[in-house]
Amino acid sequence: MTRRETPLQALDILGALARHEVDFVLIGGLAVQAHGHVRTTQDVDILPAADRGNLSHLAAALTQLGARQLTDGDPCRLDADAIAAADTHVLDSPAGGIDVHLRPPGAAPYEDLRARALTIEVAGLSVAVAGKDDLIAMKRASGRPIDRGDVIALTALEAP
Repeated sequence: MTRRETPLQALDILGALARHEVDFVLIGGLAVQAHGHVRTTQDVDILPAADRGNLSHLAAALTQLGARQLTDGDPCRLDADAIAAADTHVLDSPAGGIDVHLRPPGAAPYEDLRARALTIEVAGLSVAVAGKDDLIAMKRASGRPIDRGDVIALTALEAP
């Protein structure tokens, strides 16, 4: 299955995560946007706290959103154990793509990343967004062309 060309409804996804009290840091394209670089994205990328209770909250939020794994086989279950079993989950939902990263390359330990995160208000929701240095480190480690472009843009934003 491939990700549908569904317009991203990020507020619906962030709202579900908030309602289920998921502890996470926003990473990826939306985090890049929060730091001032305007670009498009198809998904909400998150790095959740990896404790079992939080992953259970995350599973409940993903279930409420109707999220499904993007795999060619049978649908995968979305519970705390299944989420913990893989570094990355690429999901699709009626609200758009959701990528869950437990151990993204270049990421600091969750506690450090969370402590350095910015907290921004988005339509009444408090959202933790990876700090610029942490985001740049993850983007550099990824090495994808879009991530290299993000690093250039984020570092240019720092220039006087």
